[in-house]
Amino acid sequence: MRDEGRRVLFIVGPTSSGKSAVAVFVAERLNGEILSCDSMQVYKDMDVITHAPGSGLLRRAVHHLIGIVPPEEEFNAARFVEEAGRGIDSIISRGRLPIVAGGTGLYMKALIDGIFPSPPKDESLRRELRRAASEKGRTYLYRQLGEIDPETAARLHPNDLRRIIRALEVYRLTGRTIHEKKTESEGISRKYDCRIFVLNIPRKLLYARVDAAVDEMFEKGVVEEVKRLQKRRLSLTAGKALGVGEITAFLRGETSLEKAKEELKKNTRKYAKRQLTWFRADRRVEWIDADRDAADIAEEITGLLR
Repeated sequence: MRDEGRRVLFIVGPTSSGKSAVAVFVAERLNGEILSCDSMQVYKDMDVITHAPGSGLLRRAVHHLIGIVPPEEEFNAARFVEEAGRGIDSIISRGRLPIVAGGTGLYMKALIDGIFPSPPKDESLRRELRRAASEKGRTYLYRQLGEIDPETAARLHPNDLRRIIRALEVYRLTGRTIHEKKTESEGISRKYDCRIFVLNIPRKLLYARVDAAVDEMFEKGVVEEVKRLQKRRLSLTAGKALGVGEITAFLRGETSLEKAKEELKKNTRKYAKRQLTWFRADRRVEWIDADRDAADIAEEITGLLR
């Protein structure tokens, strides 16, 4: 492991797994500050529908990237990487531990590994390359790629025409190879030691927690929150928050409140399943049994970091 002053800790997992509470306990033990890794909690005025950490947790540890943009504004992985990267550098410069906590796997991966700024498609160039493959064979294009970008060619099968064409297209459009562009856009793993802990809960218990969290949202006034949001021009991203569509359908008279609630529970369970699938695809993660108190989980994580 690198020097502890160059370490970034990730506490991630599916919705309702208790990430926020665990992150706060760890921050208290290790002099840390928390950066939210949640594509929806960045929005202001959406605290209930996004399950933003409550005031009790916010008072116990410094939090970043929660409620920083209005819901009318677009926010994406590239902006997250920029904001989080700047925050991590600042936290480390002050001798504290950055703790990235959340469930948006795409944002986590982009932060750790970087974002490849891909140019737009050029259909005329693609037709030219497909015609060349048809007339001269796929191996002709593959050999071309091998001469231009041997690193990318080595990763591709000679018959993977779609990706070969894309790699040639990127080079023709930008003058830079895919390998060069990926190297230029490396994430924080190039300079920081990243430890990724995923909170793992038995599926049945996780789904029960999801259902309870949805019930709590309605008790906290999520319907009124969506009513207020309807008066604003939500960005495409904010409008995709779980609950917006389901509750809007109720407010329009298209379904009953109970059916809207059940639909939200179903969709949130599906989302949790997708989150787990994303994290399982990353071999760097360390799975933590989260079927216990947040304090106990935090104690295990801090022990693993020693």
